[in-house]
Amino acid sequence: MIPPDPSHDSRSLRPSANGNVRLMMQLLVEHASRLGVTLDAEAVERFEQYRDLLLAANERFNLTRVTDPEEVEIRLFADSLSLLPYVLENAHSLLDIGSGGGVPGLALAIARPDLSVTLLDATAKKVRFLGETADALGLDNVFAIQGRAEELARDRHHRERYGVVTARAVARLVTLAELALPFLAVGGRAILPKGLAVAEELHEARYAIGLLGGRAQPLVETLIEGTTLVVVDKRKPTPPAYPRTTGMPNKRPLMG
Repeated sequence: MIPPDPSHDSRSLRPSANGNVRLMMQLLVEHASRLGVTLDAEAVERFEQYRDLLLAANERFNLTRVTDPEEVEIRLFADSLSLLPYVLENAHSLLDIGSGGGVPGLALAIARPDLSVTLLDATAKKVRFLGETADALGLDNVFAIQGRAEELARDRHHRERYGVVTARAVARLVTLAELALPFLAVGGRAILPKGLAVAEELHEARYAIGLLGGRAQPLVETLIEGTTLVVVDKRKPTPPAYPRTTGMPNKRPLMG
């Protein structure tokens, strides 16, 4: 497992009970700086607006279990930015599977306006929120699509077309590999945030990752407590049989 920079204490990214919104956004800026990413005033303003829109919409329908503004900035936004150092330099397009409220895809689109970001979700009201939020934030690099990964991955306009694929809290890694890798171009990379059971999930998924044309890199421990990244590089094309029909990757995962 690759550890974070030991000179920085991840505890500094835990929300403070007495913190205020401006202080917590400053922590987000500092976290980005540690990752080599500069958030300018426009990006910070967009993150603030995104936070407010997300929490307002979350009162009407479920987008996230994180409902405290300070937690949103750390557990959702800073957590999303932790993926940035592992985005390949030559990547121009990113797909976020099961985007929900837009994490990590929409947050990455704010920080990297040069990336073309597609947000995929099966639920119409979530896709509508994503599209309306991208418009409100003035992000012309974001596209929200309603659909199932198993079906969209067979569309020639999406299959093996992306330089980066992300997904957060969608499925166990063995299932997620079958959903994500067919979208990746050869030479692309999947960056998948996971939790405490990540080593077990990776062991379970190694056969599927290899079968689908990927190769897992060493696990990456981030500065956000409880988040580890699974990084999978696409080494060869995914066989045409995959992904299987809707629901099958979850019901019958590819186990060696």
